[in-house]
Parts: sequence; C-alpha cells; structure tokens
Amino acid sequence: MSAALLSLHYLPNIAWLKTFVQNENIWIEKQENFVKSTGRNRCQIAGANGRHTLTIPLLGGRDHHRLYSDTKIAYETHWQDSHWYSIQSAYGSAPYFEFYAHIFQKFYEKEYPGLFDFNLELLNVLISVLKVKKNFEFTTEYQKIPVGITDLRFGKNIVDAAIILPRYLQVFEERHGFLSNLSILDLIFNLGPQSGEYLAKLV
Repeated sequence: MSAALLSLHYLPNIAWLKTFVQNENIWIEKQENFVKSTGRNRCQIAGANGRHTLTIPLLGGRDHHRLYSDTKIAYETHWQDSHWYSIQSAYGSAPYFEFYAHIFQKFYEKEYPGLFDFNLELLNVLISVLKVKKNFEFTTEYQKIPVGITDLRFGKNIVDAAIILPRYLQVFEERHGFLSNLSILDLIFNLGPQSGEYLAKLV
C-alpha cells in the first residue's frame, strides 16, 4: 500500500496531481513552516509568450518564519484580477475553458485570508472536477524525516518544470512546442473530462 506526504500547492502542477491520484494514502503537511519560492503560493500556466508564473503575494514580505497554515494572503496589489486575466488570456480559446471557467473564477472574486485554506478549497474543487475519489489526511506534528511514507514535500519530481510528460494539445503549442508539467489548469482546460484518465495512466 503506497503512501505519500505532500505539501499543499496553489493550483498544483500535473506531477503533483499524478502523485496525489496514484498513491493509495495521501498525507498533506499542515505543520511545516512556510517555504518561499515554491508551489505553495505559485503556479505556472502556458501563455502566449510561453511559461508564465502566477504568484500569490503574502503578508509579511520576506519574513516567512511562520507556519504555512498561519500564512496570510496580501490583497493590496489586486493580484486576483491579474491572475484571472492571465488565466483567461492563456486558456480563453482552449476547448473546455467555457465549461470549467465559472468553477475557478469564483476563487478570484472574494478574499481568503489564509493561503493554506485557499489552496485546500481549490484542491477539493480539483478533486471534484477530475472525478477523483480520494481521501487524504493532515499531519498533526512536523517530522523532518517521516517514517513509513514517501516524503515528497520538497521533491524535484513534483516541482521540476523539466519533467517530460506525455503530450496533449495545448493552445499555444504551435509557438512554443509542448510545455510539460504546468498547472493542472492547463490539463483541465485542454483535455476536459479526459484529464483524470490522463493522470491515472502516467508512469
């Protein structure tokens, strides 16, 4: 019986979701300190100019010596409008954008003070969209070296943009070629109902 320990990411990439779907037991780390410059508050989509990173600004600037679960989102820069505009620009012509857009747009129309809670609500919606039947649990204490579980909180196999995944049609593929391991949004807007099957078949 496989088990994996993951950190909660913002609109996680395809490799993250592959791990989430294919392991029988999933633990989400809830006791870690926030780690900057990671998928915890950023994701990558495929825009007209290639890979484009969306980053959620946080209260406290560079001072991230706090629990991830206590990390607050900053709204002074109106990042929600910027993120949703970028998503619309990137996927407005994707085959399934109109079908799924309303599901995700609502996340950019109200404020979520806590980053962890925002990402968790997004994950629950992703599970529903992908039609994945998956239960997961949260850690109750931080273990630097957990026992009996595959620790993927910092693994490059989860976050590395250079991971080569099987090709599917992308909106701007004629300009940039196939861009691998983007946010799960890229898969959903391009493959729609076939996204869950794609994840399940990944090796």
